[in-house]
Amino acid sequence: MITRIPLAGMAACALLLGACAAKPPIQTPVLVQTPPRVVVVVMDPQLTELLAYQSALRLMTPSELVKAQLDLAKADHAPHNTLRRAMLQAALRGPGDLARAQALLEPLATATGKDAQLLAPLAQLLGSQYAELRRQEESIDKLNTQLRDAQRRNDLLNEKLEALKNIERSLSVRPAAGAPK
Repeated sequence: MITRIPLAGMAACALLLGACAAKPPIQTPVLVQTPPRVVVVVMDPQLTELLAYQSALRLMTPSELVKAQLDLAKADHAPHNTLRRAMLQAALRGPGDLARAQALLEPLATATGKDAQLLAPLAQLLGSQYAELRRQEESIDKLNTQLRDAQRRNDLLNEKLEALKNIERSLSVRPAAGAPK
């Protein structure tokens, strides 16, 4: 197949190509990594309320968390209340709270029944999240221990250095003329 292009069209193309070549190169955009966002569409009002409860826990002060814990202690031991207890326990973030939260979630994560169809996946997700938080806290504790040990060694070395400087100063002091040596 042969296509004929008029010379006027060729001149316009050449002019356009020349103009494009004269422009500075287009800079490629820098891609910024953002954490993925998860959108959950929940049709169950009980599950919606549980997710809202977990979000509300993040905004509570320590005294509000303790009050919520006392209020929840009076509630029955239904699976959704056990899930609330686990969320609240994890929100307290004291020593051992994440482990206690995980222990509360374990039976829910493997439960069967009507409530379990909705609560088990959430319990499994929270359990894995709390396990990761525990690993991170253990790593931080280990690093803090190493830092304290390094600071102690540094303090001991500084004391030894100061003692050596004192010895050096005492050796460099010359007795006055005619003074007994």
